[in-house]
Formats: sequence, structure tokens, C-alpha cells
Amino acid sequence: MMIIYYFLFSYLIGCVMFGFIVGKVIGRIDIRSEGSGNVGARNIGRTLGKGAFLLTLVGDVSKTVIVILVGNYLGFSILIQLVGFLLVIIGHIWPITLSFSGGKGIASFLGGILIIEPVILLYILGAFLICYFLFKSFTNAGLISITCSPLFFWVSDYNMTLVFVIVLINIIILYAHRQNIKEVV
Repeated sequence: MMIIYYFLFSYLIGCVMFGFIVGKVIGRIDIRSEGSGNVGARNIGRTLGKGAFLLTLVGDVSKTVIVILVGNYLGFSILIQLVGFLLVIIGHIWPITLSFSGGKGIASFLGGILIIEPVILLYILGAFLICYFLFKSFTNAGLISITCSPLFFWVSDYNMTLVFVIVLINIIILYAHRQNIKEVV
């Protein structure tokens, strides 16, 4: 029964939309009607500045950090923690709190990787810098670099279950970015 509560907790933590909260508290705006209309850190930053960007980024990253740390504290297996990680991403992208229209999941994804394996996060950031240098596009560099994350885990000889969950999370994030991908193609 505790695992069910953990999964529910994970999804609900994912539904805490820091971009929406920061927009309301700092900017007194509904960020969904500003800029790109996305509730993520990037749109908040463009609309309200660097401070609002950082608050939103830290909030979105902290969601998966909290869920994985709680799962670890409760003694759950890495598989259960990975399902919690997945549910945070699902909650972030499809939050019940905002009629199932949320962010794109990258900051929350990076928070999970930070806790699961910080070295992989360095690989992702390295791939991002290389891709940004090559493509001069923040979105393209971000998507390509996180899409490489399963490869980084696989090459680092991680459990295939972990690699599978990371692939699944990547598919969900790519689906959330489908409009950005269509614009590039």
C-alpha cells in the first residue's frame, strides 16, 4: 500500500507547477497567456527575467530530487524510485492542477538524473554544449542531449531496467516537444 501512496505522491509533486506559481506571485500574470504559453522555466525567464527563471528551474528540478530521495529514504528499490521519477515527469507534463497542460519536463528530468547519477548529468551537459555550438538552438541542443542519456547509461553499464525507464521518459519528453520537433523538420 505504501508504494501506491508513493506513486500518487510522485505524480502530485510533478503537478506542482512552479512556472505558474512564480508567474502569479512575482509577475502577477498567468504565464500560460504570455510568450510561448508554456509554464516552464524558459518561458518564465523570457517573460519575467533571470530571477524568475532560476526560481522555476530550481523548483522543477527539485520535484524529482524530492521524489527519489523520499523513495530512497523509504527503502524502495531503484525500480520503484524510477517509476516515481517517471510519474513526476508525467505529472509535470500533464498536471491535474492545470487541466493536464503543463511543462515539457526537461528540468524535472535533469533533477532525476542529478540524483540517480550525477556523472551522467555531466555527459548530458557536455552533449548540450557541443550541440548548442553546432546548431545554435537551445531547444535542439536540449532535446538531442537528453535523448543521448539512455546511451550514456547503457555505455556506463547500468541495469537495462534503468536504461528502459530512461528511454520511456525520453519518449514522453519528445512527445511533449512534438510541436518544436515539427518546426525543425
